[in-house]
Amino acid sequence: MASTLMSHPAPALRRDQRALVEAIRRLPDFRTVAVLRGFDKSSRATKDALLEVVRERGGHLVDLTPIPGLGELSATPQADLVVATNRALTAAAERCGAMWNVPVVVPGEIGEDSGRLIRTHQPAVLITRDNGRQDVVVRELRLLGRVAWTDGGGRARDAEELVLRPTAEGMVVTAVFAGVTTTRPAARAVAVEVGEDVVAEIDGQPNLVVPGSYHGRLTTRPVCRLSVVG
Repeated sequence: MASTLMSHPAPALRRDQRALVEAIRRLPDFRTVAVLRGFDKSSRATKDALLEVVRERGGHLVDLTPIPGLGELSATPQADLVVATNRALTAAAERCGAMWNVPVVVPGEIGEDSGRLIRTHQPAVLITRDNGRQDVVVRELRLLGRVAWTDGGGRARDAEELVLRPTAEGMVVTAVFAGVTTTRPAARAVAVEVGEDVVAEIDGQPNLVVPGSYHGRLTTRPVCRLSVVG
């Protein structure tokens, strides 16, 4: 007796996810789309719906799950549009958009004018390592471990915790050493010397930073974010 295969319907998309897919459908001039998603069924279904839209254009979709770690974006295929399937992935999507200088589309708040795009700009810090690899931070880079740093204003200082944050006015550095916290604007690039592996958080994502010399400076072009009203 032949077995009967039961098919399961695809998960229904939430209102904000449907609005996101339709907003992408209306956007002009894209070929390669990078998608950041969760591992839940709804996120995967949103990615599949986006894939259909991209294929309709004869384009290509790059699945950026899991989120690339520090220094891994340089080896990731570049896209000309980045999409996050949920708001929790906004910073990660903006990081990719800032690296490639392309727009980022993310789900926004629920509102009456569903599908409307709200354009904002987010500053970013470019991180360059001594081997030439680059990465981008749009919220903050937090190094948890012994490092030495300088912003060009004098001798290097020690820190047990160092945080770099981009702002609309410029980059801000916060250093903690021996129980003393110092926060100051950084007019120049910040140089960081890592002597041993330290734990890091790049836009909230845990990473490991290997020994080497790193430089952080504010990017000249802030990332463009398009929030879709759900």
